[in-house]
Amino acid sequence: MAQTRYACIASPPSPVPARILPGPRSGVLTAASRNLQAVHRGGAGGHGEGFPVAARGYDPGMSQALPPPDDRVYRWRFGAVEFDEARHELRVSGLPVEVEHKPLQVLALLLRHVGEVVTKEELFETVWAGRVTVDHVLATAIGKLRKALDAGGESRIVTVPRIGYRFEGPVERIAVGHRPSAELTFEPGQPVPGREHFLLERPLGQTLGSEVWLARQPRSREARVFKFARGGERLSAIKREATLMRVLRDTLGERDDFVRVLDWNFETEPCFLECEYGGESLPEWAGAHAEFAGWDQARRLDFFLQVAVAVDAAHGVGVLHKDIKPANILVRPRRDGGWQACLTDFGSSRLLQPGRLAELGITGLGLTVTRPDAGSSGGTPLYLAPELVAGQPPTVRSDLYALGVLLYQLLVGDLRRPMAPGWERDIDDPLLVEDISRATDGDPARRLGSVAGLAERLASLPRRREEARQRADTARSAEQAQRALEQARARRPWIAATIGMLSIGLVASSLLWYRSERLREAAAMQAARAEAVAAFLSDDLLGALSPGGSGYERDPTVREVLELASSQVAERFPDDPATRGGVHAALGQAWRTLGDRERSVAHLREAERDYARAFGPADPLTLRTRYALVRTLAYSNTAAHITEAGALLDATDAMLGTGLHGDDDLALDAAYARGVFHFQQLQIEPAMQAYRRADRLQRLLRPDDALMAATIRENLADGTLRQGDLAGAVAQLRAMLADPLFDARRIGEGKAAGHRIMLARALRNLGRYDEALPLAEAAAAATGRILGPDDYTTLVQLSTVASIHDYAGRCGQALEIARVVRARMAARYGEERQATLIETGNLGFKEYDCGDREAGLDHLRRAERGLRERYGADNVAAHSFRYALARALADEGRHEEGLRAVDGLSVEALTAGDSTPGWEHRLRALRGRLLLQAGDLAAGRELLAGALPALEALGSEDPEDIARLRALLATTAGGGE
Repeated sequence: MAQTRYACIASPPSPVPARILPGPRSGVLTAASRNLQAVHRGGAGGHGEGFPVAARGYDPGMSQALPPPDDRVYRWRFGAVEFDEARHELRVSGLPVEVEHKPLQVLALLLRHVGEVVTKEELFETVWAGRVTVDHVLATAIGKLRKALDAGGESRIVTVPRIGYRFEGPVERIAVGHRPSAELTFEPGQPVPGREHFLLERPLGQTLGSEVWLARQPRSREARVFKFARGGERLSAIKREATLMRVLRDTLGERDDFVRVLDWNFETEPCFLECEYGGESLPEWAGAHAEFAGWDQARRLDFFLQVAVAVDAAHGVGVLHKDIKPANILVRPRRDGGWQACLTDFGSSRLLQPGRLAELGITGLGLTVTRPDAGSSGGTPLYLAPELVAGQPPTVRSDLYALGVLLYQLLVGDLRRPMAPGWERDIDDPLLVEDISRATDGDPARRLGSVAGLAERLASLPRRREEARQRADTARSAEQAQRALEQARARRPWIAATIGMLSIGLVASSLLWYRSERLREAAAMQAARAEAVAAFLSDDLLGALSPGGSGYERDPTVREVLELASSQVAERFPDDPATRGGVHAALGQAWRTLGDRERSVAHLREAERDYARAFGPADPLTLRTRYALVRTLAYSNTAAHITEAGALLDATDAMLGTGLHGDDDLALDAAYARGVFHFQQLQIEPAMQAYRRADRLQRLLRPDDALMAATIRENLADGTLRQGDLAGAVAQLRAMLADPLFDARRIGEGKAAGHRIMLARALRNLGRYDEALPLAEAAAAATGRILGPDDYTTLVQLSTVASIHDYAGRCGQALEIARVVRARMAARYGEERQATLIETGNLGFKEYDCGDREAGLDHLRRAERGLRERYGADNVAAHSFRYALARALADEGRHEEGLRAVDGLSVEALTAGDSTPGWEHRLRALRGRLLLQAGDLAAGRELLAGALPALEALGSEDPEDIARLRALLATTAGGGE
């Protein structure tokens, strides 16, 4: 049988009359809203026949309501402009205009949705289907279109900020032909094209542009599933599924709860994805197996937990499913006689960390790197979280919402029932009602933080039920005791006293009957400590600040309150190291929050000593305090503190032993501390390894700890930026800014400002200075208001503002800010602090670039020497400044000093600071250049000639630098031979 071809060639014109289409209407239409409007109208789009509806997130159950795709091609006219889809030709005032193919494809899609917003995601998936790209290619295409249309006086394309574009105004169109039929015509018994040893058995599903078939090998009866796509969006979907299933397999290994992708064909039509047969879909299986209706609640929960574990595993490696529903859960028999749930259909999924592809060596088929805030509401409406319908980007919590709906359906035994008002009456367990409510809360910020959190609650239901029963028994006993006491008061006082004592004993015994003697003693001790701390707060602190107290008249600041508390801890708790340690730990964290790391370190040292005295040096509380001290020491940026942090970190890891590799809170603290320690020294690769482990454990153990999650993920994004993956960093940061978990009201305006400054750095490196500058200025201003104008964080953010001016060529502004930053840093923290020395080097760059080359070289020398002498010969920042100094000296022709600088450089240290490949070649080229300047032509040419091809092959070097080195090599040809 001849295979169907998919080339877009216009057939002979058909006599369809011209139509004038209406102009723009108000409102924003996403793909989801177009689908819903099409269902209600029963028509084909917003402008009558001929305007197809983009059916992303299409549900087979809606097939009767959706219109067939429009296969006609049109000639479009508006004003003096004419666009012929068949010829891909644009004319203005009758004259052809040369425009590239991609911008014309964008124009064609916009014209088919006149007056509607076409989202950026739709444009990427339709026009750039199957290619990994970044935002600016779309902006470039739009810019070229606008330039061409403006020539005809037709400024019709309107930008809808953060969402997409809309074509406005009346348009005339004439149908000039049809695209060839692209129907997939398969029949049972037909060999699979390209896999002829498998025969098609029966269709499993059909959507617009794709079909899913079960096929078998005739002899072995081995089953396979083939997903066929006819091109465009559906082809992009199966490519995306292939990519993400590889991410899951390469990261998590082979698992029974994911369908394995075995092979694919994306080269010749019909394109397909070949998968193992994962079983029947859940609705199909439930209808065919009567035992599902007979399952008790425990069996249903056990089955749901299989699905939840699979989803949580995907989230753990950064993959969102985005279309969780019964039809995408397969059921197959297990060897033990039970049933295995299997998650499938990742065609709508999204990768939260695109940089994972490069780490795993996976080509990103079907994935586009777009703005996360250009929301995608793809999915099935019944399972769509409210924020997705509102146009917000998908998150872990939107997958959690869909799982909550699925949990409800499984428990009531009806896989089609929606969660209508009053659904709580269908669930007879108040704890399950609470769990479902917390998974499906309309406000994503109030949902559980992760799928793991929901799974843990469900798995611990027996314990939670027992605790609830005990609480109820206690309440009843207390109520009965109170009634008995009231009755006794009506009798003689001695009876009342006796019954009162018995009542107290009854209540106490009902509360503590199940506790051991040791636990009862610990509870009493904790109560005493709590009382002591409460007295400390109320008498020593609040009492001093109350009317008539010493601090009342002065309206003291938070810093003054902390100083008062800090001065009285030892005196207030002289004989209780456990309580004293807790207060020191709290004060240490408070001082760190205020930016006073010296006082924070002092209190955390006291807390660690007190805890070790009270509980022992290997107690979990002591170890956690040691890891907190490591983080604070690393942040303090002094050579002595960094050395102390390294020694303390290694010693604490040794004490934790095999617990380092566990999945508990201590393992999380260890990974978190190691990430901070390495990152503060710009040792990016080991820091990223530690932060990735911390990220996984935080999502598992503390999903609602917004501050810890923010710190870990912002550093992962920062590391991604420093490793050169600019698009990946932008995607991660925009996802954080859109995540309700990281709302400024939860993590603080200062923390949110830190996320904005990092996004500004990424945009700066992408050359998008006009976007980066206002973000950076607003972040620095917010941080200055909160922490003060001379705080370390404020100054670092101002340094970023200076760098954006520098990159944009605004030398005066950059130099002015850089001088202020360096002066304030030195005044506040001292000349020899690492942060001050780094800002000294940064100022050196700007002085050199802005014309005062001697001042620039002097600053670079001071920065490199100070960092090397005080922080060690392998200090990453020292090597970065030394390399910059050597290059500047080469530019100045100072070859002797330049060669001395190169002699001290380490490829390993340079790579640790900037993981861009090729540092050995850059050093060889720089040394060769300096040797040529020094007159050693033979050695210089040998080094430079050997390094240049490797640098050119990298594709990351400045073309002007390459050209200058080539010219230098050419001018010295023949010398020294």
